[in-house]
Formats: sequence, structure tokens, C-alpha cells
Amino acid sequence: MKFGINFLLWTTHVAEQHFHLFPLLKKAGFDGVEIPLTIGNTAHYQKIQQVLADEGLACTTTSNCCPDKNLISTDAKIRQAGLDHLKWAINCNQALGSQILGGPIHSSPGVFSGMAASIQEQDWCIENLTKAASYAEAANVTLCLEFLNRFECYLMNTTAQAKFIADRVNSPFVGIHYDTHHAHLEESNLTTAIQTGASSIKHVHFSESHRGMLGQGLVDWQTNVHALKSIGYDGWVTIEAFTNKVEGLASALHITRPLIDNELDAAVGGLKLIRGLFNN
Repeated sequence: MKFGINFLLWTTHVAEQHFHLFPLLKKAGFDGVEIPLTIGNTAHYQKIQQVLADEGLACTTTSNCCPDKNLISTDAKIRQAGLDHLKWAINCNQALGSQILGGPIHSSPGVFSGMAASIQEQDWCIENLTKAASYAEAANVTLCLEFLNRFECYLMNTTAQAKFIADRVNSPFVGIHYDTHHAHLEESNLTTAIQTGASSIKHVHFSESHRGMLGQGLVDWQTNVHALKSIGYDGWVTIEAFTNKVEGLASALHITRPLIDNELDAAVGGLKLIRGLFNN
């Protein structure tokens, strides 16, 4: 098991002014960090990789589609832009030495049709992810599809829906990104959800019901951990927590009240919680 922290706790774009956090996170006991991929080029991410390597930290990444880069858009140009974005993110993963790219890379959060996902939309997603999977295989990067709650996404809201898409792409380089926040809102039974995903679950986020400090909300941590153990999950467990301080992200996620007093304390406290759960 490897434990990480998503840098969205501090920023949507990791740059040199954030490098001082790396040794602090290493000292706290993290195995790695998760780098959000929003902008930048491979040279930028190669620099980050070198700093991480010097600190003895590994990394994963997360990215997402957006309205003008959406794999299920009715506009073919926007679908192509979504595929191009995925290929760019895969290149950035290579530069970072990361083998995991998670997040809602299947469709754009916040874009809705007003209906359930159509067969055509599912087919567009499968078609483009199949192309991306071939590109990812060459880079040794696994694409992990994060299902989101119904207020953020309509293509996939549950583990089973994510597995439906992943199974049809049918690539060892495409799997499920399981997030406790979204599962808490959408699943009827957490154990059944995780056991449905089983070996298809390639990446895990531990995120609280209110997206703040782990252990201060309503997520059933013991059931999640017990179920993950039952499927033999041994990959990354990455803390994802947010504040109302990160411009753009706070408004996108509708975080208007302070959820965390100190970001580093939230990261370290979350790590202590999950290590304790997995060690029991």
C-alpha cells in the first residue's frame, strides 16, 4: 500500500513556490504526492519529477475533461480536443515518472444533458478511451476513470457504471478510480460497490463527505477499508481534501465555507487516520 496527498489541497498548478512542501510531506510519512494536470508542458513536469526524486517521493496524477475538451460531446472537434488533452496528460505522466492518471477523464464535470447518458455518449466515451488506452500503454500509464456524484457528472456515478465503461474498453491500462466522497453519496452498499469493482479498481481517493478534514465528516472509513482489504487492493490510497482558498477550484466545487484550518495539518492528520485503519 502507498499513501499520497493530492496537491489540490494547495493549488491547481504545482510550481516552484510549492516545492518547499515536498520534504515536509516526506517527513510526515507520505510515499508520494498527486499532481493535478491542468496546464504546463513536459519540461515543467520533468523539473517537478527531479525535485520529487531528490526527496524520495513518487507521484500519481489527476486530470479531467472540460466543456471544450469532452470525450462525449456532440461536437466531433470537442471530442477530439478531449482525446488530445488525454494524450497531453499521458505525456506529462511520463515526464513525472507517474504510472497512474486518475480523475474524471471520461467526460466534463458540470456539463449536463438533462438526461441519463445515452448509448451514443457511452460509445463515444469508449471509442476515445480505447484510442487513449493504446497511447497510455506505450507510456506505461494506467487511466483510472473516476465516477462522480450526480451533481457533477451524468456519465458515471457509481462503481458499476465505471466498470461498465472500463470493461468495454477492455484494456489492462484502463481501470476504475474509486473515491470515498462520491461513493458515500451514490452507492447503496460500499462493500458491494468495492467488490463489484474488484481488480478493476486501480486507484483510490480518500475524501470526506464534506471534502474537508478526514474523520470529521460522515464517510464510513472502516467499511471502505475492510472492503478494499477484501479485494486485495494494494495500490495508492491518496487523500483528497479541499479548502475555500484555491481560486477557481473552490467555486467549481461550491466550497464557500472554511473546511480546514491548516493544510499541512489536514494532510498529516489524514495520513494518521488512514494508516491506523489499514494497520488494524
